[in-house]
Amino acid sequence: MLYAKNYSLYDYNNINDFNLVKEYLDYNSSYKSETSIITYKSSLKIFYKFFTSLLKENNANVKDCLAKSIDRKTIEYFINYQIQNKLSEDVVITRVAAVKDYLKYLAKNKVITKQKFFDVFDDLKMPKRKIKSQICIKSNEAMRLIEILKKQKDTFVNRRNILTVLLMSNTGIRRKEIALINPNAINFENNTIMIYKTKGSKSRIIGFSECVKSIMINYLKDREYILKKYNKKSDNLLIKTNGDNLLVNSISDALFKYEKKYNFKITCHSLRRGFATDMAENKTDIYLLSKIMGHESINTTVSRYIQVLSGAIKEAMNNHPLSKLQSSFTFSSGVWTLSASLCGLLSLAPTVSQAPEIEKDKMQDTVNKDELICTINLLSQEINRLSKMLEKKA
Repeated sequence: MLYAKNYSLYDYNNINDFNLVKEYLDYNSSYKSETSIITYKSSLKIFYKFFTSLLKENNANVKDCLAKSIDRKTIEYFINYQIQNKLSEDVVITRVAAVKDYLKYLAKNKVITKQKFFDVFDDLKMPKRKIKSQICIKSNEAMRLIEILKKQKDTFVNRRNILTVLLMSNTGIRRKEIALINPNAINFENNTIMIYKTKGSKSRIIGFSECVKSIMINYLKDREYILKKYNKKSDNLLIKTNGDNLLVNSISDALFKYEKKYNFKITCHSLRRGFATDMAENKTDIYLLSKIMGHESINTTVSRYIQVLSGAIKEAMNNHPLSKLQSSFTFSSGVWTLSASLCGLLSLAPTVSQAPEIEKDKMQDTVNKDELICTINLLSQEINRLSKMLEKKA
């Protein structure tokens, strides 16, 4: 467990909220990753410094400041302050989410009222998260790198790195997860691995292909030889040439060297993204994909891989019975607003400028992108399921 007392939260010793923050972080450390706890701590530290400076400007009492003085305007000031300092949308959203989760904890423990929590965050306007163009290394591109590596000198490091790239491409496993795989958790009878040390501390099972199996078996023999040679023990799959455990950052460093040496741009997460792309393009159920990826919510899978899934959603929606009918409807402006927003997400419809004369700002606020895509995808799956049932009956 990662305890909050190990971290310095802020420099204001007269703030009585300090113990509450410690309790909150300790509570989360039982089921959240260390990285998440550090993010929460950092976000709350920044928010408290901003908040207390705001109170001092207004000659307000700093003691018990959050529990007594928090209101909606404070959060709005905090958001605007960060935007004015040109921080990215992702950073702003992450920090506000941490503050929101903390206040939710306070409301749950009756430090503040649920009504206060609702008043602060209900329908709060947040900056829109931009969908960035990111590197995506699909399996065929990963194999191209593997072929390059096979032509290099046959060493333990090279064989280990080949296994690493293959396993990440074949399973979508995270960098930290692969570094902490226990060889005893590998089942070669059904080609599965039990992942215990995950981002959200929730174990899951992943599968791997036969080509990975043969390479892994050979690697394990090399690994066993090295451990015996140096009289060492390890619970980690990936080790160094001296028998020590391979550090998480060493995996990224190896890929970075390949990028420079072979002009092959690749990262650990680009392999994970490529795995999601391959699975989506092969019509893998989105709910199953979210479980394989280790996402707590299906919304995470949809929102982070919206570009990957848009083609699959488009194809699924084309199977809807209404898609086969001639369009002979007269849309009201309200219906057109929804239609244009939806089609814009899927790259199927006119741009905003081509739509009827309606308020463009209103049009953009009509639909929450993540929720809409998630709903569409779930509906598409249900439509496909019903279609298959009808085919069987026919």
